[in-house]
Amino acid sequence: MPVLGAAAWERADHGWTARARVRAIKQAGRRVAGPGRVWLRLGGEGTPPPETRLRVRGYFSRRPAYRNLHVSRPGEWGLNVKSRALMVAVGSAPGRGLRLLAGLRQWLLRPVDQAEGPGALLARALVFGDARRVPPEWRTGLRRAGLSHVLAVSGLHVGLLLGGFWWIFGALPGRLAWVGAISILLLYGCLVGPRPSFLRAAVMALLVILSMALERPPQALNSLCAALVLILVFDPDAGDDLGFRLSFLATAGILVLAPRLLHWWWQTGPAGLTRPAAIALAATVAAQLATLPLTAVEIGLVTPLSPVLNLAFVPLTALTLGFSLVWVVVAALASVPALTVVAEPGARVLGAVLDLLSLPFALLAHLPPGSWLALPVSVDPGAALALAIWLGVLVSGFRRALWGLTLVLVCSPALPGQEPSLAMLDVGQGEAVLFRSGERGPVILVDGGGFRRGNFAEAALLQALAAEGVHRIDLAILSHGDSDHCQGLVDLSRYLRIERLWAAPVEVRDGCGRALADRLRGRVRRVERGFVDRVGAWHLDILHPAPQRANGGNSASLVVRGCVDGSCVLLTGDLDIAGERELLARTRREGASVRSEILKVGHHGSRTSTGPALLASVAPRLALVSAGRRNPYGHPSAEVVARMERQGVRVLRTDLHGRIEVRFRRDGSGGRRLVLRVAAWPRREAG
Repeated sequence: MPVLGAAAWERADHGWTARARVRAIKQAGRRVAGPGRVWLRLGGEGTPPPETRLRVRGYFSRRPAYRNLHVSRPGEWGLNVKSRALMVAVGSAPGRGLRLLAGLRQWLLRPVDQAEGPGALLARALVFGDARRVPPEWRTGLRRAGLSHVLAVSGLHVGLLLGGFWWIFGALPGRLAWVGAISILLLYGCLVGPRPSFLRAAVMALLVILSMALERPPQALNSLCAALVLILVFDPDAGDDLGFRLSFLATAGILVLAPRLLHWWWQTGPAGLTRPAAIALAATVAAQLATLPLTAVEIGLVTPLSPVLNLAFVPLTALTLGFSLVWVVVAALASVPALTVVAEPGARVLGAVLDLLSLPFALLAHLPPGSWLALPVSVDPGAALALAIWLGVLVSGFRRALWGLTLVLVCSPALPGQEPSLAMLDVGQGEAVLFRSGERGPVILVDGGGFRRGNFAEAALLQALAAEGVHRIDLAILSHGDSDHCQGLVDLSRYLRIERLWAAPVEVRDGCGRALADRLRGRVRRVERGFVDRVGAWHLDILHPAPQRANGGNSASLVVRGCVDGSCVLLTGDLDIAGERELLARTRREGASVRSEILKVGHHGSRTSTGPALLASVAPRLALVSAGRRNPYGHPSAEVVARMERQGVRVLRTDLHGRIEVRFRRDGSGGRRLVLRVAAWPRREAG
């Protein structure tokens, strides 16, 4: 288990993490196949071992794919090790050189970690490539604007380092200058680790320096191809890294496509476009076009304003990077007693400058959501291949391809039918139910799944909704504030406009529900038992909780009954048996009904919910369960499933069937019949 890089270990929420390459895996004494590259996660506070070759005992895990109209990619593999005691060094201790590099990195990082202010967080990301401490809102803002690459250690760093070196030491003899340039690249690479975009830029720079030393004219495209081959020869698993592929595609686009764009614009472009501006715009547009087939599939976002925003933020990032490099060195020198008096004031001034330079990065997070900034798309690999071929035709010299046709062909979603429908989305161990009233009716989303850490909208929800043709939520309903129901809505609100939110008052007092309400300030309606409204074709009735309920938790989950032409659906959130008793007792006293053809099973099918009394009162024909595949909680409970099946209820589960769609189709008598379609049976329908 070689851990890549002398400074591979980084602090995480509950321990340490490092990128590692797996050499061999043994299970029950036998060698088995497995992933070649993993995130190695070490729990506890124990200091990670300094050795770079380890034998560990742990378990592999990864986030599964979500099976909706858009099937997401599974997450990256992680190897989870509970404590330092389960790690054994199998190689010799690192040599003096590696220890010196690790010590140099820690010396440079110490003042960065101790500094306060947004500039220090940005400097850590730009200089060391560690963006995990950058506020999540900033990272989301950069992704929405198509600017995530500015935080990557890439060609910008290589160009700045080599440019600064030649500016200072350009008078040195030729070979000495080349050796110095190569040395500074290698030193910086050891400090930041083998990050894909940096490796690509560094290898290209080294090949260009070598060609100059041999008195050969450098060829950038040849250097790019050679860098690709060299990196894949020494690390075949690098091809699985998304950053690696994006870096090479973007560079290829700049080298191959940008000259053609520049020629066209220079011949027929708008008057007043200066040549420097045209060059910069051609480079950014070419990079975005070259990476579009991959980003559309893997990330699911098209960012129309990205080329224009890059014109402003790439120079700003270069300026910020330059100040960050100087500040990191000066702040580290301030820790040397003999230099404190001189270096400390300089570090404070540079830190204040960095705080000012970080303001535009922070402002991106406050841009309102909308397709004008980031358009979610769902693209299958076949459509992406067609787009890649189109780009190849464009580059090969054929005249005037139809620019607008590409997005029409690639990004067109599945259109909803004319009849009302609901779709229980596969969001793993979470919950999200989508209600539609027809092709042009309002969109209702009940809960949105979510992770405790990470951005669930980017991982699955955006592309799942884009495949449904959803780019705005007319009404979001929050059943309760647990992260597996609520956090996805918080993440989604940064990308899509949510017009209204319904939530129980007790759920928006604190935690995730409060965060969601704060983001949608002015568009939140606090609802309780007795609230009734009609949204499109759906008549929505809030049956629980009671007004002025003081306590939250699962027993206070919002219970919604939605009906269309006499066919009803009962959604119970994570309601437990105690909450079910309260609900049933109150509805009996008031003469209300909970009877529904479809029951959304409470709490993912937990044995603490969906009691016999509720089933008898609801009398459903169909039960829908949202649960994650191989979840550690044993949801849904076999006891609960058997209880429903004994009463003749048909049970569908997202862990087995993926996305579950129910359409309410008119029959000859003027009522509705249910038409089912699930991901596991893409062509099967049942009445």
